[in-house]
Amino acid sequence: MAFRGTNTENKETSFSGTPKWLGFQEVALTDVVDKSDDYPNMDMFLEFYFRNGNSQYPYKYALLGTFERESNNDISGDSGLLKKIVYLCDALDWKGGVNKEGNWIDENDKDIKNITSYLNLHFTANNYGTVKNDDEDDHKYYIFTWNKYNEKAGKSYPTVCSKISKNTPADKADLESYVDWMKVNKYIVEHDNTEKPVVSNGVASTASSSATFDKF
Repeated sequence: MAFRGTNTENKETSFSGTPKWLGFQEVALTDVVDKSDDYPNMDMFLEFYFRNGNSQYPYKYALLGTFERESNNDISGDSGLLKKIVYLCDALDWKGGVNKEGNWIDENDKDIKNITSYLNLHFTANNYGTVKNDDEDDHKYYIFTWNKYNEKAGKSYPTVCSKISKNTPADKADLESYVDWMKVNKYIVEHDNTEKPVVSNGVASTASSSATFDKF
């Protein structure tokens, strides 16, 4: 049985306002890439590519990290990486996921040897953009993306929120509420490239915001 834990739950711009490629987006999932071999110290590094007509570039979401584990080596129910996986599986409307050992399984509890091949086969819109008037039908997912300041690089980059939702009215409202909470609690700080960032405790925020840290 897929383990769900204890909680199931860029470019600089000179114009004003939020660019159309930032904020909430209705998108299609077009590709999943496994970069885990390049990061042997992590349990996984999967990159998900989402697209829509608001950006010529894909929105990249990285599902990466290491599971927190119990003394018996089972995944902790409070593991941050597990929560990200649960968000993703809910958005895909998929009953699979990872078991308590951290191995990928399908909805019938069968092991998945190559998770990227499986996800690309069952959930991506491989022909997205090649057939006119069909693109909106592929916009099955709802994401939030913002400019997040990277202290090491000294600039901000478009970042996709770790909670991804189905593109339905109820799920969209749930994601919007979640993002509002993340903003209020300074887990999401939108950087507009006009203010000099302030660094506190190793994490950057804008000059008008208090110190922040990453939630997930």
